[in-house]
Amino acid sequence: MLKHPPLIRVERKNSEKGERPLDFDSGRRRISNDRLSKMSTFGKMLENVRALATSKGLWDDEMQRDLPKKWERHGDMIVFPQNSFTHNNWRYIGRDLWRVVAESLNIARLGRKRIIDDEDDRTPHVDLLYGDHGWVEHVDDRGIRFVYDASKRVFNNKKLPEMQRISEWDCHGQTIVDMYAGLGYYSLRFLVCCGAKQVVSIDWSDDMCEALRRTAAANNVEDQLLVIEGDSRRVTPCMVADRVFLGLVPSYRAHWLTACKALKKEGGMLHIHEVIDITAKKKAEKETAKKVPPPRLQSVEEEGSSKENKPIADKSISKSTWRGAPEKGKVKRQLSRSQSIVEEIESRVLPTPKVLKEFEQGEWKSLPEPYKDFAMDCATNCTRFLNNIHFSDTMYCVTIVNITRYGGISKNQIMSFWI
Repeated sequence: MLKHPPLIRVERKNSEKGERPLDFDSGRRRISNDRLSKMSTFGKMLENVRALATSKGLWDDEMQRDLPKKWERHGDMIVFPQNSFTHNNWRYIGRDLWRVVAESLNIARLGRKRIIDDEDDRTPHVDLLYGDHGWVEHVDDRGIRFVYDASKRVFNNKKLPEMQRISEWDCHGQTIVDMYAGLGYYSLRFLVCCGAKQVVSIDWSDDMCEALRRTAAANNVEDQLLVIEGDSRRVTPCMVADRVFLGLVPSYRAHWLTACKALKKEGGMLHIHEVIDITAKKKAEKETAKKVPPPRLQSVEEEGSSKENKPIADKSISKSTWRGAPEKGKVKRQLSRSQSIVEEIESRVLPTPKVLKEFEQGEWKSLPEPYKDFAMDCATNCTRFLNNIHFSDTMYCVTIVNITRYGGISKNQIMSFWI
């Protein structure tokens, strides 16, 4: 039979009731916390700005809560969140504040985010607080280096899912037109990850175009990236692209014709993004159902009026005097060549858009009706555009290859649409 060792009860005895042990230092925890705070980057910044504000008689304990504990670092620049350094006393300190903060963080430049409200989205910008310029470098998950002026535009992480999806495409030997390229989120993926031969990046902002050129140089693809500044509907080159990428949201409908013109004569691929409101069709149907037809008006006979009250046409007016009636002796004017071509174009029967067989038998069946309606509408319009641009005996037929839902904006959803 096993015998358990005797249990030993250990008690800590104090000299008096309620008295702490003699070796307990009541200020040890506070002292260690102070040392840690001084050793940390935040603690160093706190001590320095507190000393500066105290020397000017402006320090308030509420200002400590206003200091940022997290920030973003872009190279030699730190960007603080929007809700930092908002206390009124910070403004009275002046430029010395940002110099002390930069020295405490051992950084050359400082910035603070600022949210700008617009119709489509809340776009973040950065106010430059300390430093000569706002040019920074951001390296993404594929090692692509994006160079941009953070005081005018910041890197949009919401585009990462689409960027990752594009990275899997095979574009070897192809020429791609990226309309509204922005910072080059997709243009650089086409070149670095997809093996494209050349990418034409178009944007109407001179700041974006300068960022694109610097980004191309940083990634050694300046010979493959052609940057064009201006409105894409006017400056997009015609019949050069194997693929045209239309990544502007919420809608790119006004640019479909330009995209069709950019495709090569033998055809190509269009990638169209659109924000679809999946509730719009249901609302329209409900409003149509609520509409009541107007009441039927009574005729003159139903009102009991006599035939004498009805207006009688003037028999003295002959048919030949009516406007537009052909006069005798005149020959109908022959149509010009351009007018005859227009009539011939309008009288042609265009092919009906198709859905790729593999896609139609799979995901197409489960898509909501608004998605299908938009896809068919887009394909129908592009069919008409292509056949009017390349007027010949050969007809162009548009095929819907894929539809991908990759994001959401409240009740709306972003759709990536390939034809």
